[in-house]
Amino acid sequence: DSIYPPAEEGMWEESFGGHTDPKPRGPAAVAMDVTYDGASTIYGLAEHASSMALQNTVKGGKYSDPYRLYNLDVFEYELDETMALYGAIPLITAHSDRGSVSSFWLNSAETFIDVADGSRGKVAHWISESGTIDLFVMLGENPKAVAKEYALLTGFQALPQEFSLGYHQCRWNYKDEADVKQVDAGFDTHDIPYDTLWLDIEHTDGKKYFTWDKSLFPNPVQMQEGLKAKGRKMVTIIDPHIKRDNGYHVHKDAEAQGLYVKDGSGSKPYEGWCWPGSVSYLDFFNPNTLQYWADKFSFDQYEGSTDILYTWNDMNEPSVFNGPEVTMKKQALHYGDVEHRDVH
Repeated sequence: DSIYPPAEEGMWEESFGGHTDPKPRGPAAVAMDVTYDGASTIYGLAEHASSMALQNTVKGGKYSDPYRLYNLDVFEYELDETMALYGAIPLITAHSDRGSVSSFWLNSAETFIDVADGSRGKVAHWISESGTIDLFVMLGENPKAVAKEYALLTGFQALPQEFSLGYHQCRWNYKDEADVKQVDAGFDTHDIPYDTLWLDIEHTDGKKYFTWDKSLFPNPVQMQEGLKAKGRKMVTIIDPHIKRDNGYHVHKDAEAQGLYVKDGSGSKPYEGWCWPGSVSYLDFFNPNTLQYWADKFSFDQYEGSTDILYTWNDMNEPSVFNGPEVTMKKQALHYGDVEHRDVH
């Protein structure tokens, strides 16, 4: 028998910004203090609009709030702040006369990090909303050595294709094929080198990915061949939210095969609002979704694609315009009955 009183309906609910998180599985958290012995400064937690050298957040520190890790599609973010942005990299590195050390907090739930001065060096207090404590500590003679250990753990960056390092031309939005041709020719006229031209969402048929607006982009292969003849590439946008349109083949497939993230009940797809209007979100924790999505990029399935067409993968926070903090509700369910709060 539990020594705690039975949970009452709604007792764990938390409301903010017009949204309610029911926390159906109750509250949870994991935390740990990490002392960087002998270090007067610690660095890291990239994807914050602040200095690489982490500032104190307690005891009269520069910041009054901890560094937050929680991927968000933030419009007009604030500078010199600890607020969360588009990505979360839970890595801190310290260096002293004895060498370098990095700590990697492997937890994908919402996480806060307080930074303070301790009696033996800088201290970071990590706390995550859920999950387990999975901390990796890497030691080396210098920052380069521990960076290599970190890469051995997480994987090395793939060598980028040469064209990806050149100048890319992109804006929202080139209105049609004639516009693309004119912009491309303009670079030649003014003798400005560039490698790649990008198309945003308006090139699609009603904001349905893997499609083309047949009135504005009726000959996508011919358009790409014109760029290819000059040694150039094209990039089109593909987002993980799928328009809920029964005439759209990707949506029909996802519904029929159960490829969407579910709502908190687990009985139906999670629905939100994004560029196409009403959308659902592909669940990439489902291995069937991974295979289905990979297949969509093949030439025979992505109509109008060629060997010089590449992908711009956007809105992956995930961005939900009508969701809490413009993202997905934490009680949404992924493959394996995993709450979104655990993997965000």
